[in-house]
Amino acid sequence: MSEYKPLLATGELVKDYTPLFQYIKTAVEMGRDKAKEEVIIKNSDLEKVRELASTTKLSLPDLINRLSDYVRHRIDPEVAVKALAKYLGREVSEEYAVLYYSRLIACWAIEAATTLNMVKISGRAANLI
Repeated sequence: MSEYKPLLATGELVKDYTPLFQYIKTAVEMGRDKAKEEVIIKNSDLEKVRELASTTKLSLPDLINRLSDYVRHRIDPEVAVKALAKYLGREVSEEYAVLYYSRLIACWAIEAATTLNMVKISGRAANLI
């Protein structure tokens, strides 16, 4: 487990960001610059968190699921499988790896939006992934 967190992360929803750093490292090793850039949260992700939190009454798990669906297309399946397998020390399916990373990015975006006081999340469940 790493004590390092990406920009604006709090560690409230994601206990260990090592898999994210492993994804970025793997993307670099594979020469996939776009894959590396696509997993970094963007202003549009933060705006999506604000939109979902302000227009609908969602539970935290529902917010994570909706945001995960929103960012899923940005995950490079080959990078995700290789990076997560390396982190876990075992093979994983493409579906599982993409879901894992899309949920991780969704949680990071929620943590960042909370840090920036864009949203307030009540009833938090710590370490959801």
